[in-house]
Amino acid sequence: MPVDPRSRIVAAGFDAIVDRHLAWSAAIEGDPRADWLERFGALVARGGVVVELGCGAAPPSTRWLADRYRLTGVDLSRGQLERARATLPDARFILADMTSVAFPPASLDGVVAIYAVSHVPRERHATLFRRIAGWLRPGGWFLAALGSADDPGWTGQWLGVEMFFSSFDAETNLRLLGDAHLDAAQAETVTMHEPDGDATFLWVLARRT
Repeated sequence: MPVDPRSRIVAAGFDAIVDRHLAWSAAIEGDPRADWLERFGALVARGGVVVELGCGAAPPSTRWLADRYRLTGVDLSRGQLERARATLPDARFILADMTSVAFPPASLDGVVAIYAVSHVPRERHATLFRRIAGWLRPGGWFLAALGSADDPGWTGQWLGVEMFFSSFDAETNLRLLGDAHLDAAQAETVTMHEPDGDATFLWVLARRT
């Protein structure tokens, strides 16, 4: 279990809502992840080494990645990973906090984090981006859907469980990525319609320089 109490909240919350979260995610209208995965696929060659941070229970986006790449999924929720392993028994999964998991330098062709960084305390985002840049080979790609609100941290009820969220505004996100030598070649804020209201995220494809 993670040491940081905010990470413990996230892990325990996602442990409790495996099926509920999958159903809720499937009900989102206007989720752009399929479009952005296709963009990622046009840049990262099939068969490349890819890590997905916050892979959850292996939703369709994770299965898409596993079909094309040598994929390692990382998540801090044991319950989510149990479902992921049942869904994709041949894939590799690691139970870990994305802020502490380690991969060899310049060993990855791509890193993907869809909505997951919003559950990491934002004071850790800059270090996380630098770590991701270190794992990527020069010219490798980072695909992320990042929060776009200036939110130091919020803890409250979400999908019937206690959950934690934290994010920067889009401009700050792009600056932090640039500082980490991740050049945002494509960046768009996109609003989608979640079952409980609209949500806006910054979608980014950033190249390791």
